[in-house]
Amino acid sequence: MALEDLLGKFSSIKGFIAAGILDSTGDILVSASESEGMDLAMVGATFTDIFRNASEAASKIGLEEANEMTIVTPKGVIIMSCTGVNAPVNAIMIVILREDGNQALTRMTMKKVVPEIINELG
Repeated sequence: MALEDLLGKFSSIKGFIAAGILDSTGDILVSASESEGMDLAMVGATFTDIFRNASEAASKIGLEEANEMTIVTPKGVIIMSCTGVNAPVNAIMIVILREDGNQALTRMTMKKVVPEIINELG
């Protein structure tokens, strides 16, 4: 299954704005958006740095590296998930929802999609 098809699994989730798969440096491998003004390529590296810094901080206090991170703002939610530190492929998935978006379904879908990303990129 192509990476584009994996992102298509998010488009029907309530509140979906955009989704992307990024490499370990924050470069967008593939993205999908319902919003013309959403440019994940522009902010991908910044969100990757935030995720990486939070993961390192969690590790420093003994919680190990982060697998997922959620940022909640008044106008939306950003959910990020990685393939895992020990995975053969290091990639990050990002999904952006409106403030009323279905976060639970997004997380469940991400858990199913991340192994498929590893298979596709590995």
